Amino acid sequence: MAHCEESRPSGTRIQLSVTVEQSISNDEVIAHYRIEEIGTSAKKLRLKVNQITARLEKRLKSEQVKHKTTGRSLRPHREKGVFNYKKWSLNQSGQILSSDLDNLANWLADIEAMGVKLNQLSFRVSSEKMRQAHNELRLEALRKFRDQAEVLSRGITASSFRIIRIQTSGNSRRHFARQPMMAEMAMAKNTAPVMASGESKTTLTVSGEIEVQFTDFPVK
Repeated sequence: MAHCEESRPSGTRIQLSVTVEQSISNDEVIAHYRIEEIGTSAKKLRLKVNQITARLEKRLKSEQVKHKTTGRSLRPHREKGVFNYKKWSLNQSGQILSSDLDNLANWLADIEAMGVKLNQLSFRVSSEKMRQAHNELRLEALRKFRDQAEVLSRGITASSFRIIRIQTSGNSRRHFARQPMMAEMAMAKNTAPVMASGESKTTLTVSGEIEVQFTDFPVK
């Protein structure tokens, strides 16, 4: 937010705002997944989930990704709304962040073949790219704010104007894409899933107040 020096009005004050919007190609993806196994032996379930996790980490080691486990739980298996205390369900969830979208489909198909179940892929714009876009939008919005101020000033025959107050605010809408069924269909055909990362939209608004000199208009 920026403020110009305020003083007692020496002219007519006008409030105005300008909004600009830009579409930005998403350059990051977050994959939310789970590893789920059901059986009668909790010890065997832990061993199997640990084995899948080890294979997953080994496969991702050669990729440009950040991987973390977000949760793990062992509980009696629930069937038709009732707990079956003779069976156990072990569920481990995790998250993979990558900026290498070109190679996404390949490693994604590989980890799904291991038994990793994809919950959701969410595509987004990286913080650095969004920051650059906001800087560009801010300059564009300020130019349009000044242009609008000039038009309003000419409309009341003012020869100049000054900015009393000005502020900026922005908003970004991230794009979410791909349903888990797409991965299952791709695996059934033994092919890598096809995905489109899409775009995100960001808007920036510049609002403020200008002051133009008092003008006496004749009454007809």
